[in-house]
Amino acid sequence: MSEKSPLSLTNAITTGLSEVTLTRTLALYEKNRGSDNNRALTFRGDVAERFGYEKVAPLMTPAITQGNMVIIEGVSQKTGQTAHYQVLVNQWNLLELLARLD
Repeated sequence: MSEKSPLSLTNAITTGLSEVTLTRTLALYEKNRGSDNNRALTFRGDVAERFGYEKVAPLMTPAITQGNMVIIEGVSQKTGQTAHYQVLVNQWNLLELLARLD
C-alpha cells in the first residue's frame, strides 16, 4: 500500500469518503486479495451508465491510497485494457467501482 499516487484524480469521487470507509475498503480488498477472490467488480449504480455497465476483474495487486481513496488495478472485461480504478466498500460489504482514473 502506498500513500503516494502518480495518477490523475480528476475523475475521482471524493464526497462521502472517510477514514472509516477507507479502513473498511482496504480490509475487504485485502481479504479478497488474500483468498484469490478475483470476482469481477461493477460500477456503483449512479455512475454505471457513464461507464457502459463495464465489469472489471481486479489484478489483486496491492491497493494504493490517496487521502481516503482506495485505488486498485483491474482489467476491463469489455476492452481488455488494464487501468486504475477507485473502489469503495458499500453498505452490503461489497466492493464497487466509483471511477476509472486513467
